[in-house]
Amino acid sequence: MVRLLLVLVLVSGISAAAQANGLDFARQAQEADSRHDFEQSAILYSKAIDSGDLQQGQMADALRYRGNANFFLGRFDAAAGDYINSLKRNPNDIYAALWLYLTREAAGQDGTPELIGATKKLDLFYWPGPIVNLFIGRITTDEVLEAAKDPFLDEATQVEQSCEAYFYAGQYALQNGDKAAAIRLFRAAVDTGVTSFIEYDAARLALVRLGG
Repeated sequence: MVRLLLVLVLVSGISAAAQANGLDFARQAQEADSRHDFEQSAILYSKAIDSGDLQQGQMADALRYRGNANFFLGRFDAAAGDYINSLKRNPNDIYAALWLYLTREAAGQDGTPELIGATKKLDLFYWPGPIVNLFIGRITTDEVLEAAKDPFLDEATQVEQSCEAYFYAGQYALQNGDKAAAIRLFRAAVDTGVTSFIEYDAARLALVRLGG
């Protein structure tokens, strides 16, 4: 999912001084993300979260983004806590549910019950719903890759969704013990060139860890 700057989701009712404070920390955190400095990113998101300046939607985003930083740092308990708290503020965020699932799996736990619980009231027909259906066994890898290339969408969106699909399908392959398929799918995610998506960075990191 594209990493949108929190400054783009300003909501009226926050004072100008408050905007400059908490949202400035969030902006700096995303700059750290772009440098892959996830330690600094986590620190800065914490400052944004603790500032008291963010409204509910902004807080949900900041928590999810800090969860991503913690995930990349291997702090799976902290990441899970961030995703859970993000979902409390935005229960419709499928990406937060997906990353909570990946965090549980990375920690050697079964993330399926939480994923089912977090998405049971959501429409999984539309993207990124098919990714959830892949992880809970309702569709196959080929079907999720096909869903990403919805012919009713423009080419750029198809490429972006394909980046996501390849990454999550790679995670699915890895969870099922197919390292070769995982490497192939992670490479495909990187080959899309969608560098603004977290799935692109996550695929690159996975390839390094897998020696691919």
